[in-house]
Amino acid sequence: MLDTRTRHDEIVGRAELLGRLLEARHHSRRAGLTCHVVTGEPKVGRTALLTQVCRATPSHPGPSVHIACSRHANRLFAALTDGLLRQAADRRHAEAERAASRLRADVRPGGTRVRKPDEECVPAGFQDLVEALTRDTPMVIALDDVDQATHTSLVRLRRVLRDVAHLPVTLVASTRSGEPAVAPTELGDLLRGAGTITLRGLSEQETGAVLYERLRRRFDADFVATCHQVTAGNPFLVGAVCDWIRAQEPPVAGPAELRKAVIPSVAEAMIGPANRVDPRARSVAEAIAIARISGEADPALVASISGNRLQDTLATLDLLVRTRLATDDHAVALRHPLLNTALLGAMTMMSRNAAHLAAATFLHRRRDAALRAACHLTASTVPLDTPWSVTTLITAARSADATARDRVRYLEQADQASAAQTGAEGTWSRVAPELAAARIALDRREGLRAAVEMLSRMTDAAVRRRLLALIGATLCEGDPRHDEFGTLEAVRFAVAGTEFHDWPQNFLAYGRSMSPTPAADRHSEGVHTSPDTDTDTDTDTDTDTDTDTDIDASDDVRRHPAAAAISAFSTLLLGKAPSTALANAREALDHDLDDLLLHPQALPAALAVLTGGGHQAEALARRRRLVDDVGRLPRWVRVAVELTQAAGHYAAGELSAARHVLTRQLSDLSALPVYGGHGYSQFRTCLVGLLANVQLDLGDPARAQALLRRHHHEGHPSAEWYEADVPLARARLRVRAGDLRGGVAELLEIVRRREATGISGPGTLCWRNESALLMAKAGAREQAVREARRQLAFAEGTSSPQERSRALRVWGALSEGAAAVERLTSAVELLQGSGNDLDMARTSAELGTALARLGQHSEAVNALTRAARLAADRGARDLADRVRLQLVALEARAPQDVSVRGILALTPREREILIDAVLGQANNTIASNRHVTRRTVELHLSSAYRKLGISGRSEFGKILGSPGRWEILTGGTRPEDRTSARRTEHFGGGP
Repeated sequence: MLDTRTRHDEIVGRAELLGRLLEARHHSRRAGLTCHVVTGEPKVGRTALLTQVCRATPSHPGPSVHIACSRHANRLFAALTDGLLRQAADRRHAEAERAASRLRADVRPGGTRVRKPDEECVPAGFQDLVEALTRDTPMVIALDDVDQATHTSLVRLRRVLRDVAHLPVTLVASTRSGEPAVAPTELGDLLRGAGTITLRGLSEQETGAVLYERLRRRFDADFVATCHQVTAGNPFLVGAVCDWIRAQEPPVAGPAELRKAVIPSVAEAMIGPANRVDPRARSVAEAIAIARISGEADPALVASISGNRLQDTLATLDLLVRTRLATDDHAVALRHPLLNTALLGAMTMMSRNAAHLAAATFLHRRRDAALRAACHLTASTVPLDTPWSVTTLITAARSADATARDRVRYLEQADQASAAQTGAEGTWSRVAPELAAARIALDRREGLRAAVEMLSRMTDAAVRRRLLALIGATLCEGDPRHDEFGTLEAVRFAVAGTEFHDWPQNFLAYGRSMSPTPAADRHSEGVHTSPDTDTDTDTDTDTDTDTDTDIDASDDVRRHPAAAAISAFSTLLLGKAPSTALANAREALDHDLDDLLLHPQALPAALAVLTGGGHQAEALARRRRLVDDVGRLPRWVRVAVELTQAAGHYAAGELSAARHVLTRQLSDLSALPVYGGHGYSQFRTCLVGLLANVQLDLGDPARAQALLRRHHHEGHPSAEWYEADVPLARARLRVRAGDLRGGVAELLEIVRRREATGISGPGTLCWRNESALLMAKAGAREQAVREARRQLAFAEGTSSPQERSRALRVWGALSEGAAAVERLTSAVELLQGSGNDLDMARTSAELGTALARLGQHSEAVNALTRAARLAADRGARDLADRVRLQLVALEARAPQDVSVRGILALTPREREILIDAVLGQANNTIASNRHVTRRTVELHLSSAYRKLGISGRSEFGKILGSPGRWEILTGGTRPEDRTSARRTEHFGGGP
């Protein structure tokens, strides 16, 4: 249980109200007894305010008596007497001590009279004691929860206060807003003429101050705003949130967790006082919380959920409104969302089920929107025993909160209801595939069997099409050897004689994966074969696969959207005719969504071609036109489509958006029961590879390394051709660590595998951005030039300014002299107005380096400055750091980094020999190539190591590990470095 007790010894905020009450103390010097009443909702801080008023300070000294009336309801005068006697003892004032002695003689401890049976008389010494205590400073008497005091106690207190009305005494009383007083008439007499102060919740700024005071942590504005929203600024609730935050392991990550926080003790603390007045208060408050789940909570709905009569419910609602726990409107709501979640969290599962079913029944009978009743059905966990409408049941099944088991339950009930309700059969048949999908989510094998059985019973062609799409996507999830043959045979029987009779054959022909492996000996024919159709599979369908995979066999096959999409994807991979691939992809995407989904790989393959061909904006627009909600796609197709979405974000230079989508996708894949199965292994590899490269672009190599390690890609050689981004990320990490030889080995292995499978295309987006320049950096210049040429030829066929600019950037970066500047300038011009700031930053950075090598200092600074700004805006910290470091060196500023100062201090000969050493050449090899002695090489390297602050070759990672240092080392930072740059043209020169 959290410690949510109110702290009365401290207060945050309320400065204005506290000032008014303290000013009233001074005012009592002139006016005598003054009275103020403080009221407000439960736990709003009335007691804390009274405690603060009673606290003596150098600027506001004086005696005070604080009485908790809820504990002294029958003895207010006795409590006041005890308090005055304590004040007299503390002050040790002679006159006050004499008055206190007379008062003690007249009353026993606790305030009981010893003599003078006339109760209307004030005890001897009372007035004298008050007068003695207030001779120098005013007195404060605080009555907390005075509305709880009894008739007799209030009458006696009023009489004794009447005798000291001429003295400087301030009476501050607090009452509970909306709760009836025990003795309302007597309380009214006591507080007649009092000024009223109504406490509200803290401001948002004050809420933030409480968070800091309790937790000693600074929270961001969104977190503070959310805390203020869920608590309505109530100090007690804010304190409860602080205690809850302190108790959470792991720590609370953000505002979303705060909105869902359940603190059961809050419900008792806030509702308890009202429930003591009206026993229905808690059940009505719980009914409001339940009703608000589906929208407005009107009194009739609240009455139905709580099981009370409408008149009784209205009376209880009036109490909750007066106590400021609920809003005063035709549709009531609890004022504090935190109280709302606390009430729901404190309810048992059975009470929540009963409340939700009562709400659903009431809304159904009242003929409210089906969505509201469905929302409560979804929230309930008990079997249904009421004849709900088919529409309501279907809506409940489609709820975002419904589990697969819930969806099966509701849709099976809808199936039964459709037989009994006129006109419902047509509605039911259209959502039959949703029941099949829910059953597959519960049990893949049994779900597939049920889907095929359902397929054989359906006569509606549209429903059959959707069922086939679901069956195909589900088959793509698993290993073909497990259940494909039996399922396809059952489907073949179910669709015999229908327009879909050739679906099983086409499913095999068009492959099961959006990442096909083109056969090296057949790639010139444009034929697609699936990597999943293993030669040792014990089926008789292999001949069908071979005879029907020729996409160009006939015009009839070519017009099929799946044929067009697969042809487009294969053509793109083979790198033969990008314009043809794009045309085929557009042809496929011109079909309706149902036609595309009939074969799972058609939609993602076509979208991937547009994205990979530099037309990501068109791919996004077409996806939005075809798919209004990706959640409605079959699971395998959804994963594939979302992968193209992430690639589109990356292509557009939106690194943060790409990271968000990729991280979510990996998390969703991990939750799938078939996550480790054959159907998702390629997706996982592609996601991990792309995300690792995004992390590196964002300047977070540690996360990239951890990601590869977590998914078992940290050092194992890739076995599949499509695993390009993963080894690329490993190569980038190796180069950062100074292992150029290991990095280039990773890159060349990718090239070898691609060429072995007949793929001559330019590769993935990450590969096109990084591979050629990384190869050149690691010493494989010849292969880098081949990759750059391949990319340039590909870009010319895409008609995409972005692809052409990317290819020109790589080509220009590998060039030298004026040709490099010309090509990079053309790349910049192509990007003007494109909105792709990251590509513009990359290109401007290369242009700045090329200009610096030519000695064009001011132009280089301008280009690098623009690159640094754009890279920082896009979160590309790796590029931004590299460019900033180049600017420091170019402008001859004194860098703080020792290695940068050392690089700038190297002689041209030291640079040449150091570059050779970093590239992995042995000292003897360097001496032979440079026509110097081994001793000369060792001397130059020793001098370079000393200037760089490293001990030897083992610490080359310090040079390559941070962006920018390699560019400075290889020239292009100062005019005098041109000679050195020309001497290293074997590394940085152009084709």
